[in-house]
Amino acid sequence: MGSVGRNGPFSCHACSHRGVLATEIVIIRKGRLIVCAAAMFLIQVAVAHRFSYGFLRADLLYLLAAFLALEASPRGALWGALAIGMLRDLASSGRLGGSALVLVAAAAGMLAFRDRIYREKILVDVLLVFLFVLFCGVAQATAVALASQAAHWGTLLGGALGQAALTAALCPILF
Repeated sequence: MGSVGRNGPFSCHACSHRGVLATEIVIIRKGRLIVCAAAMFLIQVAVAHRFSYGFLRADLLYLLAAFLALEASPRGALWGALAIGMLRDLASSGRLGGSALVLVAAAAGMLAFRDRIYREKILVDVLLVFLFVLFCGVAQATAVALASQAAHWGTLLGGALGQAALTAALCPILF
């Protein structure tokens, strides 16, 4: 059963209880999550290129992985990041497992400090999603630059920064 939080059907927020920072427990149904991931995957593959600006495009699968890293149990967040990364790899021409490895690393990093941050305002979630997507974009840009001598660092990092900004702008829809 999904709980209704401050901004969406699956959101939760950090709340203060007797002066101690605590996180609400959120139960995310696996069936709903699979349907949401499939819908976001289809939108990402079929429609997202129509709403892009040049090579900049919001990534809905990164947004879902960031949501899981912030809201799900640690085990669920890591398994979800792995599954979403494999979906991204299947949709791209890249090597199978590259996106999955990056997303699992980003989710693990987010899990390390998500309970230490007071997330009462949506702007904090937007910033955390921005940092999550930026890490993923920079990691993938680094892999591309190391694999290709002709890759231009400025273009790759600019693309990662733009993708992080566009994806974080969509954060209030999911959170």
